Amino acid sequence: MSQRDNLSKKNKRAVGGSSAEGRGSSVKKDAFERSPGRSGKKFSVNQKERYVKKVKTFSGETGISAEEWNMPVAVSVETGEQLKTVLGEKAVSRIYIDEACFGIPGKDAAGNSGKGKAGEHETEALAKIIREIHEAGKEAGLRLRRIERDTDPGLDSMSLLSGLIKLDASPDMLLIRTFDEAMMLSDLETSETGNKGLNHIRKIFDYTCYGYNTEAVSMLKELGAEGLTYPIELNFKECLNLRKAVKELSDKVLSEIPYEMLVYGHLPMMVSANCIRKTSAGCDHKNRFMVLRDRMQKDMPVRCYCKYCYNQIFNAEPLVLYDLPEDVRSLEPECLRYDFSVETGSEIRKILAGAIPKDITRGHFRHGVE
Repeated sequence: MSQRDNLSKKNKRAVGGSSAEGRGSSVKKDAFERSPGRSGKKFSVNQKERYVKKVKTFSGETGISAEEWNMPVAVSVETGEQLKTVLGEKAVSRIYIDEACFGIPGKDAAGNSGKGKAGEHETEALAKIIREIHEAGKEAGLRLRRIERDTDPGLDSMSLLSGLIKLDASPDMLLIRTFDEAMMLSDLETSETGNKGLNHIRKIFDYTCYGYNTEAVSMLKELGAEGLTYPIELNFKECLNLRKAVKELSDKVLSEIPYEMLVYGHLPMMVSANCIRKTSAGCDHKNRFMVLRDRMQKDMPVRCYCKYCYNQIFNAEPLVLYDLPEDVRSLEPECLRYDFSVETGSEIRKILAGAIPKDITRGHFRHGVE
């Protein structure tokens, strides 16, 4: 067992066996400020300031750089700084922008978010980014929100997508993360008023749409999948067996379905429709990062997606697989993906160059779910 895998095992035990990810954010974060309990105590401003600017440290070891893979490399981004950084990276051929992080909706004259002209401005803001990605010679992907409600401010995903198509700024692909999203896309395609432009947008299902076996993969294809992502809960051997079983299917279209593979990213522990910021210190609509500290004194980044009012809690250490080139290549992915969430631009450049963070995890890649 390598030194990296020993470290991964140690980190996994430290967080109670979960698939632990990245340690701390490099962007400004507030501590979790609890509401007054029976003691009536609250974190002070000085205590909150202790949790500002936690920079990711690197081990000095290196893996394969994005350029050395000699295959398509995709990234997902959540901030303007991250987007600006990856636009200048020659090795990156595909950029996913998160629907919940870009194109913050304005308000109309009546104060309604995302309605009328304000909704048009939201669509135009995303269209501008997609055009910018295309002008950089890269594919533009749209990663759909994790939670969608009728009460969400701004446009619903389908109205937003239809608006992008009308502006001739449709994304090249959608990264679909829930079955609800897949069903909405299916309804739009088959409806009499469906936008035909949707048929030209490739649908890639993320690891949150579970495809553990050939039956599940077949079902995902029926839901419209034109590409899949390797499940993060399967270990290397299980992924290898899944790929082999899929390739042996008699349905040629299904047997040749391409896979993306995640080789870096802070994986989500939980997605919550209850806002930590709102219940602890009051909503400020700043799309900020916060931190939760667990019993092992590990800091888990929390992203507040204020555009649609939900939170995502990330594990402490990032998943790193880009220093396992033989294992990765043996799975024959069509594309490799780096998911960026809390990283600064300089950290992204180091990671794409092959630098390995000091604290990492292999997730379930070595040890499986057990």
